[in-house]
Amino acid sequence: MRTKRKTRTRNRIVAACAVLAAAILLPVLASGQGKSKRPQPEPYAIVAGTVFLDSGRSQPGAKVVLSRKQQPEKKLQEQISSPRGEFSFRVPPGPANYLITATLKGFEPASKEVEIVAQEQVHKTLLLSPASNK
Repeated sequence: MRTKRKTRTRNRIVAACAVLAAAILLPVLASGQGKSKRPQPEPYAIVAGTVFLDSGRSQPGAKVVLSRKQQPEKKLQEQISSPRGEFSFRVPPGPANYLITATLKGFEPASKEVEIVAQEQVHKTLLLSPASNK
């Protein structure tokens, strides 16, 4: 008989907890206040790519600079290419023209123009050639 009493008591406690939880949560969910109000992330575009040597191998350790096409001397962002020769920059979406330039000691600089139209990802390949010894 003790087992039946324990089971009945346990069932009553579970039912009381469910009613209490519903009484607390129902008004919150109905009013819409339970939704999180996280700020939405700002939209962006991505300028990405890979640096290669003229032999076809990817080149890690190259310095890659992002600048505006109209102001190539003013650096907006700079980074070193990854062990796989890859790089990426976050930029504001919308109409804009950028210039990406890769440099590495002993190689001629490589540059490409990039046009961003909207919130998008643009991929470019930069090819480094050995510097000529004159």
